[in-house]
Order: sequence, then C-alpha cells, then structure tokens
Amino acid sequence: MPAFSKPEEIYQYIGGIFETAFADADLAAKLAGTGLVLKMVCTNPESALLIDTQNRRVVGDAFDAPADATMTMDSEVANGYWQGKVNLTFAMARGKVKVDGPVSKLIKLAPLSKRLFPVYVEKLRADGREDLIVG
Repeated sequence: MPAFSKPEEIYQYIGGIFETAFADADLAAKLAGTGLVLKMVCTNPESALLIDTQNRRVVGDAFDAPADATMTMDSEVANGYWQGKVNLTFAMARGKVKVDGPVSKLIKLAPLSKRLFPVYVEKLRADGREDLIVG
C-alpha cells in the first residue's frame, strides 16, 4: 500500500478528514458523544495528531499531548484505513495498529469513519494524489 512521504501530508489528509467530520453536524455530534481525545501516532514518517472529539479540533505535532487513547500505526496503514482498505479490528489483532487506552471507544469510531472513506479518496483525487490511492 502507498504511504505518505512527509508529516505535513499526514496532517493535511488524515487531520483533514477529521476536520471534514467536525464540519458535518451529524458526524460531529456523534464524535463528540464518544467523549474521546485520540492521539494518532504514525511512523514512516513520524507524526502525531491529537483529535479532540468534544471540542472539534485537530492538532498536529502533538507528540507530548495527553489523550484518552493512542493509536500507533505506519502511515501506510492509516492511508489504507481511510480508503476502507484496512479493517481496524483485524489490524489491531495483527499488531499493525497498536492501541493504548479504551479499545471499546475506538471501535465505536469505526462505523462513523466509514462515511468518510469516499470523501477521503475524493480529496486525494482532487489534489492529484493518485499515488496514495490503494488499488
């Protein structure tokens, strides 16, 4: 699967999909209902996003920020997940996604994120980033 080459791309695309979710009233309310502050740490390249669902904000370079749960994965896995190509439960079971914190809250996010898969792929296409699209 294709991966990001710079942390800025992770902030732009992965962070951007959460910003898109927060702009959707229905999704934002459901995300806020989880009460989750999620840190997403990616490797290859190294990056960290803090997603505060209650306050509807995304912060990049959030390596030292406190969170309720932390997900750590290769950027290739993150990119594939947002295209609907990676099953979160299986990725956790196989060690491709490591979780520190309440897994049950993270699993609740999965159905909400599925609504954003086509939006994510369209954003990649609109930006001419076919190199990141999983076949």
